[in-house]
Amino acid sequence: MKYITTIIATVFLLTPLTGCMGEFGDINYNPNKPQEAYTSMLFTASAKYVPDFIMNSTYLDPWMQEWTGYLSETKNSQFGTFSVTERFGTTNYYRYTLKNLNLIIDMNRDEARRNTPLVRSFGSNENQIAAALTLRSFFYMSLTDILGPIPYKEAFQGVGEGNWTPKFDSQEDVYTYLDADLKEAYGLFDTSSSLSSADILYKGDVGKWKKFNATLRMMLAVKLAKVDPTNGKERFAQAYSDGGMKEVADGFNYTFDSNSFSFMYYIGNKTYSSRNVGFGPNKVFVDALKEHRDPRLFTYCTLDGYLGKRPGDPADFDAYLGTPFGLASNDEVSKAMQVSCSIADSYCEPQTTYGVITTARALLVAAEAAQLGWIAADAKQLYADGIRASFQFTGTKGAEEYITSEKVALSDNRDAALKQIVMQRFLAGFMTDAIESWSDWRRYNIPTIPVYPAQEASGATVYPYRMKYADADLQYNRDNYNNMVQQHFGGYDDRWSRLWWMGKE
Repeated sequence: MKYITTIIATVFLLTPLTGCMGEFGDINYNPNKPQEAYTSMLFTASAKYVPDFIMNSTYLDPWMQEWTGYLSETKNSQFGTFSVTERFGTTNYYRYTLKNLNLIIDMNRDEARRNTPLVRSFGSNENQIAAALTLRSFFYMSLTDILGPIPYKEAFQGVGEGNWTPKFDSQEDVYTYLDADLKEAYGLFDTSSSLSSADILYKGDVGKWKKFNATLRMMLAVKLAKVDPTNGKERFAQAYSDGGMKEVADGFNYTFDSNSFSFMYYIGNKTYSSRNVGFGPNKVFVDALKEHRDPRLFTYCTLDGYLGKRPGDPADFDAYLGTPFGLASNDEVSKAMQVSCSIADSYCEPQTTYGVITTARALLVAAEAAQLGWIAADAKQLYADGIRASFQFTGTKGAEEYITSEKVALSDNRDAALKQIVMQRFLAGFMTDAIESWSDWRRYNIPTIPVYPAQEASGATVYPYRMKYADADLQYNRDNYNNMVQQHFGGYDDRWSRLWWMGKE
């Protein structure tokens, strides 16, 4: 983050100073930094952080896509041993994103400000509060699913209450708070009106925000299956009854505009720069698509892309190869890259739309709940509808034939069916919300991701379960951090410590 220091120079005219100093106005006021912001501007600024949880980086270390089996290095053997990216910082999310959303909520609840143009130009007070609570919950869910315990209840008590060192809430408590926040937000939404165009996520469509709200609650609830199934079932049933995302157009997506570039533009656009061609399709992902004879392979990948033209029929599954993640040397990476397919050009356009949480995922999460007996719904129907939604979202043909194929048709065996549902979430999740795909792997070990000798040599026997806290987050809150690590992680902030909803080994 760049910090800009503004120097205000006061120029005194060479004339006598007469009259009251008040005639000069407020000389401490900076016209380039408004004292109060429009809620619409605050919302747009927060929404700009949403794609952070699709893919955390471009040409550096996109670990969110690497650790889920989607991307591999194709240039150097650098990140595959997990020895580079170890810590995840939350400072900017608390300082900007969450703070902005809190301010929106406060301004809409403040009798003195709620009806001013700064506020009402974005939409009704209730819809603004509901959308801000919902988006805030998305960020909190993502942060706690990356790290574990995080400050929530005492966060932002500094100015009002003088508490500059908030305690870390357990992940169990954070999930409870988020479910309550989302329920409150759901009850506030008024679909008879809309938000302004400052809502760059749903274009002001309050009905879609309501569906996203219910979907978030379902995603939170389903992760309780191992550790708190009673509450998980109750929360899920309520959210499902409220109505989550069902149509592809309901999906929570992010579109890169003319002032920004998509992730894959920096990695794979052939008109940009070959120096950044450092990542390509992971062997785990490509092999899974081939094993399922999944035609989305031809939508996700290409034989004639930024990694160079590869021989073979573009419609032949066996012509596609991926690169393993975690090879020991640059030579091994280079050799694997020479035969690896590329990510399809459509993902490499500078301005394009990425799914964050797609309708396919929402339906397949509901299919899991139905298979668990949490809702009175047809798991096979939800499963098929989830696959159809993925095919529609990616523009792939052949969904009906694929759904009824031997390997894909949902098993009558409960455990086998659950594995199939999670695998379909993986196959549908390419370049969408990687945190949820990572959570699926942490819950089910699906897909199976091999650990290579270079990774074992660095001490890893399995892929990381979480990120460590960044030093910047701990600098002024060391005591609460130490207490939290002792209580929840046995005294050691380790990437292989299990999150609460993973349960015991």
